[in-house]
Amino acid sequence: MEFQVLLNDVSRQLTSDNLEAMKFLCQRVISKSKREAITDGLGLLETLQELDLLAQDDTAYLCRLLGDVKRLDLRKRVQAFAGPERERLNSPVCETGGHTGCLDDAFDVICDNIGKDWRLLARRLGITDVQLQQIEYRYPFNMREQVMQCLKEWHKMKGKDANIGNLVQTLRQCKLNMVADNVEEQVKKIFQKQHLTQTSA
Repeated sequence: MEFQVLLNDVSRQLTSDNLEAMKFLCQRVISKSKREAITDGLGLLETLQELDLLAQDDTAYLCRLLGDVKRLDLRKRVQAFAGPERERLNSPVCETGGHTGCLDDAFDVICDNIGKDWRLLARRLGITDVQLQQIEYRYPFNMREQVMQCLKEWHKMKGKDANIGNLVQTLRQCKLNMVADNVEEQVKKIFQKQHLTQTSA
């Protein structure tokens, strides 16, 4: 409820010029017909929520829009409400090839090693072009975070079926064998550490 109160307050403080500028900036993610139907700030924020571009735990897109239209006062309020981002996945242990490892560790390895071919991997994982555009707009000039968000979207889509084995297989399908090797090496280290812990217990 507090989040909705915040959005209502933010929407009321947007000027007509602010609204038109924000609608213009959203032209890649909101269709023309929907943009034309938006007549006030609340309508825009509701549309962003419908498109999964705005949520209580994900205000990055809104903050970027507010910054782009020079409403730093409103951006500061939204950021203060959101607090430190807690986006790191606390996913359960996943199995692959006799080894065990956490998806978030695999994600870190991929983000650190994939380079310019990350869009190829994202599409192979089922991320749509629209989702890619949204992610790139939310996190401009931050390729690592763009890759991380794509991996999180994949994890969200797959749910319990998301595992490191599928991730490694997709990396190899993209000819990203070195990245796949690095992921498997990290998984192996985790397995060895767990084995030593169990042995010494």
